[in-house]
Amino acid sequence: MKVDLFDFDLPPERIALRPAEPRTAARLLEVRPDGLNHATIADLPGLLQPGDHLVVNDTRVIRARLRGQRGAARVEIMLHMNLGPDRWAAFARPAKRLKPGDTVLFGDDLTAEVIEKRDAGEVVLGFSLRDAELMAAFDRIGELPLPPYGA
Repeated sequence: MKVDLFDFDLPPERIALRPAEPRTAARLLEVRPDGLNHATIADLPGLLQPGDHLVVNDTRVIRARLRGQRGAARVEIMLHMNLGPDRWAAFARPAKRLKPGDTVLFGDDLTAEVIEKRDAGEVVLGFSLRDAELMAAFDRIGELPLPPYGA
């Protein structure tokens, strides 16, 4: 997969950095047989009809940007796919110097071993923590992956 296929221009003023205030002002896109309608969450009760399907996205963004070190070199990791209780696929910068077997240090209590190196700067990491402890470490030391993602 070529990661650059996902690149697009997004004007800074279109990036949501915090929730809408009031929350009912959050934007909503209604898909109708005759086209699309821009609305807000406050409009939702009047938009729903018997037999409609409402899809709710209740996912949470994790603190997926990690900054660490391999020896004296600084490394930035962007987690993108959970592969197991202690394994994640991630994009690494700079990825050229990372090799399988390398250890990246992310603070006092979290390290990761490079398990596999893939194309386009992607690596598979095996972390020293797992499951809930690993997610707590991401919450503590990670950063939210706000656009621009490659910055």
